Amino acid sequence: MKKQNRFAAWILLASLALMGFPGCGEGQGAASGGNSGGVSEAVPSADAAGTENAPAETEEQPFSTLPDVKLGGLTVNTLIREEQKQEFDTELDGDVMDDEVYARRRAVEERFDVSLTYAVEPGSWSFKDGYQNIIRGTVLGGDSTYDIVTGQSNIVQPLNVEGLFANLLDAQYIDLTKPWWVEAYTNGVNLNGSVMTVCGDCALSSFSNANVIFFNKSVMDDRSIAYPYDDALEGKWTLDKMLSLSESVTADLDGDGKISLDDLHGLCAYNNSIQPFFSACGLAYTEENEDGIRVLLTPSERLLDAADRLNAFCRTDSFIDSNSAYQMTGVNTEPAMHEHFKEGKYLFMGLVLEGIEALRDMEVDFGILPYPKYDEEQSRYYTTILRRYTVSAVPISASSADNSALILEALSSEGYRSVIPRYYEIALKGKYVRDESSSQVLDLIKDSLYLEFVDLYYNDLGFSDFFAGYVMTAAEGTYMSQFQSNQKVWAKKLETLYKAYE
Repeated sequence: MKKQNRFAAWILLASLALMGFPGCGEGQGAASGGNSGGVSEAVPSADAAGTENAPAETEEQPFSTLPDVKLGGLTVNTLIREEQKQEFDTELDGDVMDDEVYARRRAVEERFDVSLTYAVEPGSWSFKDGYQNIIRGTVLGGDSTYDIVTGQSNIVQPLNVEGLFANLLDAQYIDLTKPWWVEAYTNGVNLNGSVMTVCGDCALSSFSNANVIFFNKSVMDDRSIAYPYDDALEGKWTLDKMLSLSESVTADLDGDGKISLDDLHGLCAYNNSIQPFFSACGLAYTEENEDGIRVLLTPSERLLDAADRLNAFCRTDSFIDSNSAYQMTGVNTEPAMHEHFKEGKYLFMGLVLEGIEALRDMEVDFGILPYPKYDEEQSRYYTTILRRYTVSAVPISASSADNSALILEALSSEGYRSVIPRYYEIALKGKYVRDESSSQVLDLIKDSLYLEFVDLYYNDLGFSDFFAGYVMTAAEGTYMSQFQSNQKVWAKKLETLYKAYE
């Protein structure tokens, strides 16, 4: 069963790994004196964390863009997190996923005459401090144990500001314009010409953390409600439609005269799955000024309306906050969400795509949707990614930054050419997709993936989840006053962030 679960997870990761990252931003006004903005869409800036990964113009053979370098049997040691060990370190054991990753490893080793080794440490959020201290300790001690470090984005990336990693824009063998690197991530973390962490096809976990909406088809069937596929595909899947559907199905299933945990709710979500509504509505916290520096945006009428509509909705019986609801019962949040969704206890569920694995044995059908637009006039969907994906870096204590960059480039390019297409083919055979419409919507979601600048610097700036906090806990109508009370502090944090990279 363990291998079957791992197989399922790999298929999901790979099926999503061909996804691009288009740009974002429905207009708001700059807080530093700009206009208050309307609902017209802003033109994405060159560094907006959301530009599209352009496909290669011609199909390149493996390693064709890399130099003919032999490293004389050099050992290249990489720090990886235990929770995503299968992204890098597998054995030849007959499991199709493990075998493909193993083949990539051997191809890189043979091509460049190196030995790839891996140091495995617990690296989930619960082990954040320990994982960061492992990296700090080796680098600050001048220890060259790790030639490459990888890890969860919101654990490794915050170390950028501490000067522990090499600037990969200066590395000899890495080309971050290639399609095996996530251009949106590179652009977003590029401050003052420094890119110290990268996200690419050497790892696959970035794409399993796309925020999506699952819907229970049985709940809709019982009420003769049409599936929202057509609305989604025609660009008409909006916040208003989702909230209206949620309110229309809410029901007292047990007949006790009140709506409780075991009754039917319209939407189940928690803070991490409420925040995606912000970007989905075409909203942003910052924009670039004429000097290429990010400045705060004054909340627009569009933002205030979306915030207050969701704020009011979250106070109705149609919404269930899974964090507060299930933690009181002593059950972990996401597994409880999965089980109640299977039982038809809510119509919509906000989670990341990897949650689909827990639904594979669901007896009734379910569908997948992007987070809704603010309105039909919005030009496109915006699908954010939960900050648990893998990023990579080269420690300044590594014996050779160029050699480390060469191996990162090789792993990513080979992943792009062999690992990802292989698994994508498997996924396309229908492991998860239950109907043609779901397949089309999955394509729609992949084309809408987006990374928000403030979320990339979650630890440094600390206000990327402000919207969710307001929606779920604040008094309605107070968004602007809360923004104003935090404005100077946030502006100072932005200034401090840029200074750290001077």
